[in-house]
Amino acid sequence: MFLIITGLIGLWLGTKWIINGALGIAKRFNLSHSFVGVAILAVGTDLPEVFVTVKASLLHLKGIESSGIITGNAIGSSISQITFILGVAGLLMNFTMIKKDLWRDGIALLASVLMLFFFGIDGIVTRLEGVILLLMYMIYYFILVRNKTLNTDDNANGVDYSNIALALFLVFGFSVLIISSHLVVENAMKLAEKWGVAQSFIGIAIIGLGTSLPELAVSVGAAIRRSAGMSVGNIIGSNIFDGFIPIGLGATISTTNMEGNLLRFDLPFLFGVTFLVLIFLKTKKGISKPEGIILIVIFLLYILAKIFFFEGKFLH
Repeated sequence: MFLIITGLIGLWLGTKWIINGALGIAKRFNLSHSFVGVAILAVGTDLPEVFVTVKASLLHLKGIESSGIITGNAIGSSISQITFILGVAGLLMNFTMIKKDLWRDGIALLASVLMLFFFGIDGIVTRLEGVILLLMYMIYYFILVRNKTLNTDDNANGVDYSNIALALFLVFGFSVLIISSHLVVENAMKLAEKWGVAQSFIGIAIIGLGTSLPELAVSVGAAIRRSAGMSVGNIIGSNIFDGFIPIGLGATISTTNMEGNLLRFDLPFLFGVTFLVLIFLKTKKGISKPEGIILIVIFLLYILAKIFFFEGKFLH
């Protein structure tokens, strides 16, 4: 457990450095906080999920079963972000979205969950299906960048890093992420075997929430600075990324197994709570304190349901 915690801290630190580099680049191009949140911070804060996926997929290629880490990590991160993290941020300020952005991102969010469900319904996500997931995200990202917005005021007070500083942020960040992902995956699999619980539960309850720490830090920090666009954009963008990239990348490297519990409970749950959040965002007041409390309670009920009904030694 100590090594897992150490690895998760490393994932968070590495991502923090990468985000600093990304924000420095964003400042130079005068990009809006909303665009930075969805297109840059979302990708940056999801790098831990990517590195965990790559490490687990390489182990799977060697014949070591690690599919549950890949799928549980991606789905668990999505659920943690759109319930707990968005809920905590909602306690600090109200979140709304521009109508055209809500339609674009809402369709991408729901489509990613539906595609994961139908691709995994036979118990596996094939390499071809993995490639399709990656292509779908590339199409979404192209549309996103093509319609990017600019805003001088968003970056007026940002730090203007030198090219050397930006490069160092990225190099050190990636180095720490690679080492930390190794620690997390190796020891999470040992923990799953020791506790006698499904890998996907470890992926969801420990790694999924743990690798969402960067999103928590960024979204809460942005909410404290009253930047609603960056905060909600980071969470929505991260969930779209998690819906397509980690499992898509993992399946492309090595055909990935999809555990039955994910199809029976987790993916339908993710679809339902995503739809609920989109309804919240469509209202005039968006997500405020009452909605934030509801989302946090939903997350806690989800974890309890996973422990007592859908995973772990309670079923043996």
